[in-house]
Amino acid sequence: MASGEDRISALPEDILHQVLRLLPAHEVVRTCLLARRWRGVWRSVPTLCFTGAKGWGSADRFAQFVDHLLHLRCGGDGPPLDSCDFDFDHDGFMLWPANKRRASIWLWKALPRVRALGLCIVEELETWTRLSDKHLFSQHLTRLELAGVSVSDSVVDFSGCPALVQLSMDYCDVFVRQLVSPSLKHLRVTRCYTSRNYRILISLPNLVSLEFIQWGEGRAPLLGSLPQLARADIFLNGDCADQCSEGRFDGCDADDSDICYGCYYYYGDPIHGPHYDCNNCIVLKGLSEATDLELTAYHDPTVLNRDLKWCPTFTKLKTLLLNDWCLAADHNALICFLQHAPILEKLTIQLPEKPSYVTGAEGIYKPLGQSVASNCLEIVEIKCANVDSRVHKILKILTMYGIHLEQISVQQTCKIPGSGCFNFVCTGFC
Repeated sequence: MASGEDRISALPEDILHQVLRLLPAHEVVRTCLLARRWRGVWRSVPTLCFTGAKGWGSADRFAQFVDHLLHLRCGGDGPPLDSCDFDFDHDGFMLWPANKRRASIWLWKALPRVRALGLCIVEELETWTRLSDKHLFSQHLTRLELAGVSVSDSVVDFSGCPALVQLSMDYCDVFVRQLVSPSLKHLRVTRCYTSRNYRILISLPNLVSLEFIQWGEGRAPLLGSLPQLARADIFLNGDCADQCSEGRFDGCDADDSDICYGCYYYYGDPIHGPHYDCNNCIVLKGLSEATDLELTAYHDPTVLNRDLKWCPTFTKLKTLLLNDWCLAADHNALICFLQHAPILEKLTIQLPEKPSYVTGAEGIYKPLGQSVASNCLEIVEIKCANVDSRVHKILKILTMYGIHLEQISVQQTCKIPGSGCFNFVCTGFC
């Protein structure tokens, strides 16, 4: 700097682009004032990130900037952008209806010209736009990330985006009956709210990974055919509308006039009422073709336990992780998986320090009079904070169904920070 030599401007343009990717769009444009070398660099940066109206003096000035920049970058026939992100998280910009309309226009203008599109609208008010107001069409879009967006229609169809492989929704209102995409491979839905009157049918022919984390109020999704599914992580918490108000795992009597809302509509909907057949395995049937499965439930595993009545065969399942929900109802779920996973190689059971559900409910699944179906099972891992009565019961169940003690590894995490954990193999019972 003492010599006045500008070494940064001498860098290749692709290196400058890597640096400018880290900046919001208005900072990228301002680099045109640095030197002659920088005057046109901002025009070719393959990313746009709009971070709201904070610091602009007025929302109108910010909106005019976004309008002009999107016209320059997304209005022509040049190469598509790598990404475009609208991050209006708690900046107050979306409080005004006029800005909601502007944001909707920006979305549809950017959509055909980007490979990855992100929308983050997290406000303490009604979400700003309904994604299904218009059909999505883009030949370039590969990743779509939504936060705080309302998705409302009978069917959300991504068939107009043939390159879309990744969809993420967080804190969204998802009031749809069906999600359609012939190309989608990765679906992540976290902390979303759905209808209490019907389920979302998810049948995605090319889906590889599926995550449902902390499902909000509403009914659990109906997982249809997922022939390519390799990994699933399901975390249904106590807010799910499918939980039975009577605290039963097998549901109430469908002919009883006193039957609770959660049970009556579990196998049907408010229009057609309940219907009972093996196709109404809400969650587990859709996961039956997974090769790696992480299945966790907290507070009330009613949905998963009801599905055990129609327990499918997990013909491709090789690795399985369960938490302590599988111990409910006399270990119904654990036994069901042992008897219906013919090529299972590794089973992991994670036990929290304190039980995360009530264990005393009656189970539906009636164990078959046989030992473990899988001859491929090599190891069972039990990870726990304490070797308590739950561990002893699991060991007895496993040995009862044909698993030898030398195949079972117990890993106890030490309570003292930094002390690691203990691993041991049980050789017998007291």
